[in-house]
Amino acid sequence: MDFAAWAYRVCRALKGLDRPTRDQLLRASQSIALNIAEGCGKIPAADRSHFLQIAGGSARECGAILDILDRCGVLDREAVREGKDLLVRIVAMLTRMIERGNQVREDEGVYGYVNENGNEGQSGQPTGLGDSQ
Repeated sequence: MDFAAWAYRVCRALKGLDRPTRDQLLRASQSIALNIAEGCGKIPAADRSHFLQIAGGSARECGAILDILDRCGVLDREAVREGKDLLVRIVAMLTRMIERGNQVREDEGVYGYVNENGNEGQSGQPTGLGDSQ
């Protein structure tokens, strides 16, 4: 979300000949946040990973756009560095999320459970909250 907001601020200055690049940066920056949101709503790890990989691709695309704008002298070096710093953090986060796959879960003893009779279960019993293997 921070990168998408940053991109909006930067893109306000892009006009005329820079309009197609501006539009692509806005689309790709939104794609990062939107694909993360959609992926985190998916239960099978493969589905989640697919959307997170798309988000990573959009982040790398944003990096390439910033390189183009830098080489063409459209953005100052400080703006490019700020955007790239955000993108490095995003790609690192996405890489860790993809590597974890189905391993995103709480320790077994964090939650208790209540069985169908209303009795509390013992520690270590399935909770239905992040206990998939």
